[in-house]
Amino acid sequence: MPRIFQSKIGSGVLWVVTVVLVSVGAYFGGWYAEAKYEDLTETPSPGWKLAKQGRFDEAIQTVLDDRRKEGLPDAETYSEAGVIYLEWAKKDLANRERWAQQAASYYDMAVASAPKDPLILEGAMDAFSRVGDYSEKSCPYYEKAVGFGEAALALLQSSTVMIDGDPRSRPTQPIKEAIQPRLRRIRDKVEAWCKKAS
Repeated sequence: MPRIFQSKIGSGVLWVVTVVLVSVGAYFGGWYAEAKYEDLTETPSPGWKLAKQGRFDEAIQTVLDDRRKEGLPDAETYSEAGVIYLEWAKKDLANRERWAQQAASYYDMAVASAPKDPLILEGAMDAFSRVGDYSEKSCPYYEKAVGFGEAALALLQSSTVMIDGDPRSRPTQPIKEAIQPRLRRIRDKVEAWCKKAS
């Protein structure tokens, strides 16, 4: 084989190997960077760390104190407290309904603080559905969850939406697609359990 063809084949092989190595390196480098970013953005709050240790009273007080000191919106503070109460309800079977009702009251305050925030309404929809699951008289909670879900969808009619406290607008389609199947499941609960009771 002539020397010129050997050098072109060698160059081609070297080029392919280089492209493959760079691609693999870029893939793993990007994967590592994304994992690091998620670690930064998903670092649990001090309140969550306490809740994971089962120290729920301290966790809720920490959330209420710290988030207000940081100047974060009341709706987010109340939502996080509500989530911790739901976690408490999940763990403490003897007092489950009591903690679930506390969660509901915090989500009511969250919605009152940000009634036009579809993400707060979405969280309230999910929370009230769980409160209904934990309560002997579940229907009012399921029905309220449906109301929150419908209110969230009503705010998502345009292609983008501004979320309270966030200067950027967000596309509405992914939010709608996340809410709709969960809202259907809650409506199914209402249909199965609440229509019979009427």
